[in-house]
Amino acid sequence: MADAQAIIEARQAANLASYDIQKLPEDSIERQALHNLQTAIDALITAVDSNG
Repeated sequence: MADAQAIIEARQAANLASYDIQKLPEDSIERQALHNLQTAIDALITAVDSNG
């Protein structure tokens, strides 16, 4: 079972990372790669949260 506080902290960290990713140039490969990673992390958080 997922700890509710851990889910909250994971979502907060993901939001902070998303904000930082948006600061990168739009056409950079780094921004695209980090965006894809962020999408995967968001999906994992959602999966863990729905199973908790």
